[in-house]
Amino acid sequence: MGPVNQVFPQDVFSDKVREHARDLASSVSSCSLRVIKRQVYGAMFQTLAEAFETSEREMLASLQSEDFKEGVAHFLEKRAPAFSGR
Repeated sequence: MGPVNQVFPQDVFSDKVREHARDLASSVSSCSLRVIKRQVYGAMFQTLAEAFETSEREMLASLQSEDFKEGVAHFLEKRAPAFSGR
């Protein structure tokens, strides 16, 4: 989870960004993306302790979601996910 995971030449950079965005849209729960975005934006205005508390609370709530259960099931069953957004 470093600040840079991959480096691409300028001529393919935009294509790689779009490819990653399509992958996120098709394989990650919309609930998870919403939580991640909220935490990233919120953390800019929080102390490290506050950000940690928020992440812990969000993680515990996420573990109870239908999408978490579907995420585990699709991984174990080696199939495409069918997230409900709940």
